[in-house]
Amino acid sequence: MARRITNLILLTCLVLGCCWQAIAQPGSSTTRSLNFWAYQTGEANWSNIRFEISNGEVATLNLGKFIKSRVYEYEGPNQLVFFREISDPVPQDPTRIKRMPIGGVTIPANVQEAILVFAPSPTNSPAEFSITVIAADAEDFPKNSLRVLNKTGVRLAGKVGQENLYFENGISKPLDFRDYFDGGIPVAFLVETEEGPKFVFEKKLEYAANRRVILLLQPPLRKGSYKIQVTNLIEVVDK
Repeated sequence: MARRITNLILLTCLVLGCCWQAIAQPGSSTTRSLNFWAYQTGEANWSNIRFEISNGEVATLNLGKFIKSRVYEYEGPNQLVFFREISDPVPQDPTRIKRMPIGGVTIPANVQEAILVFAPSPTNSPAEFSITVIAADAEDFPKNSLRVLNKTGVRLAGKVGQENLYFENGISKPLDFRDYFDGGIPVAFLVETEEGPKFVFEKKLEYAANRRVILLLQPPLRKGSYKIQVTNLIEVVDK
């Protein structure tokens, strides 16, 4: 499994490289409005990540770890680029600052609220971070549901409650857990290997009412292990 994940991560790097080149180019003139909040996952430099809110005004991200960050309001091109500001002096302007892009996303059409999940990019990626955009409007992500975010790099077979599904790399549809407040919702994931299917995670997960959950799946910590990392990103929903 470790070799398969490594190969697929290399393929992901090539795809990210193409996407990053597109993001780094001047974006569409279409102006979009978006409210978003963000999570950090993994070990990385999470400081001084900035983006342009609108008309040259800049904000610094304060990313949440396991909990929701504050909500940011964005208005601008549908390509949202994150950057760090670094010193770039020239004789004519010794205090000049330039923006170094470190990651970016294209805002999906008709999305007004979104959750951004930041993760360190694979080695050799042109971007420092890979960023997943998850539509967070109520109809896209209702309360008392979970969405599986597969970042393992491999396709997984899985069961969430009574639903048997395949989980490709990326975000799943919402899965209702209202019938499982008492006793927890059974969750299991498997990967195909040369020796047959292997369980990579199996557990009953307990969630309170009026929550929505991103179940984040990441590669094993140890080389050669089949046990993936699983993290709950839980948001309380008041409305």
